[in-house]
Amino acid sequence: MAVIEIISEMGQSVPAPVAIPVAGVRLPSGLLALREEGGSRQVPAQRDGDRLVAIVGGLQAGKKTRYTVVEAGTGARVSLKETGSSQLAVTLPEGPFATYNFDAAAPRPFLYPVIGPDGKPVTRSFPMMDVPEEKAAKDQDHPHHRSFWTAFDEVSGVDNWSEGPRHGYTKHKAIERRFEGPVFGGFTASSTWTSREGKPVLDERRTLRVYNAGPERRLLDYDVELSAAYEDVHYGDTKEGGILAWRVFHTIKENEGGRMENNERAVGEKACWGKPAAWLDYCGPIDGQTYGIAMMDHPGNTNHPCRWHARGYGLVGTNPFAGQKAFGNGPAGGYQQAKGSTLRFRYRVLIHRGGTAESRVDQHYHAWIQPAAGKVVG
Repeated sequence: MAVIEIISEMGQSVPAPVAIPVAGVRLPSGLLALREEGGSRQVPAQRDGDRLVAIVGGLQAGKKTRYTVVEAGTGARVSLKETGSSQLAVTLPEGPFATYNFDAAAPRPFLYPVIGPDGKPVTRSFPMMDVPEEKAAKDQDHPHHRSFWTAFDEVSGVDNWSEGPRHGYTKHKAIERRFEGPVFGGFTASSTWTSREGKPVLDERRTLRVYNAGPERRLLDYDVELSAAYEDVHYGDTKEGGILAWRVFHTIKENEGGRMENNERAVGEKACWGKPAAWLDYCGPIDGQTYGIAMMDHPGNTNHPCRWHARGYGLVGTNPFAGQKAFGNGPAGGYQQAKGSTLRFRYRVLIHRGGTAESRVDQHYHAWIQPAAGKVVG
């Protein structure tokens, strides 16, 4: 049986994915797990090409921990199911997580519903559903804020953000790949961004990878590739955009007693809106318990750290193209992408129970950008 050694130079106390190169290594067939040497702890493991991926926490800084790869028998998994001709649902062992909606009736694809720990919805239902509590809270504004989505205004002159009279579209093409397993599951979807008249502007490929990270959290990686396949693309200096965008559940929003905080320890819309930050957490009460959504911007992304279109009424969007001018006074932003090139944006999202500090958002961010390393040693 293969023996694996994992080390985190900075420590990894929170559960996070660790990828171990296993090319040419003989492993047991079927479902796999890592069993800690000298103990009874065992965590599921899953093949990912030439890597083996497991969710590991409790690693002390600089200390090597050894595991044996063993057969796991049976176990819970992240699974996918088509729930209609234009819907793909992702389910965790704890229950439903999110459904990808790509019906052409909507201007662009989106995820709805999005279910957090304890079965609590963490995004707004409008305009997909008319919920009395949202209407009473006057939380049915901005119909283009569809739960969890990707969009941007001023893309070579096309408004692919709003649902106004001249808006553009993100037209779904295909679910290119689906994957399921005990550690992670998800899909890759391809789309084309077009003008109102249907002229193609750019191609998009997004990959959603959802991890089986336990009942207290939902952990996912959101990867967006924007390819200038037709011509040079210009992204304007506008605040109206979110390569990753959310509209939070109405009781989470700051205007109802929620709280936003970024990695600079700025708190509230006034301090966070339009400011560069590596991550931003938006949390608040749902049925007497605090839940939140932390969005993290990868250091490899263009113009990291991005600016945040973070509003007290519940919108959060990562904006890598806007400058200070779009968010107040200062130099203009914008970005020119050459024909034939691809921009890749990577985000990690932590949906958590508890507040920002209690949920150790900062530790989750560092476990993502400085992951523990693993190797086969025997």
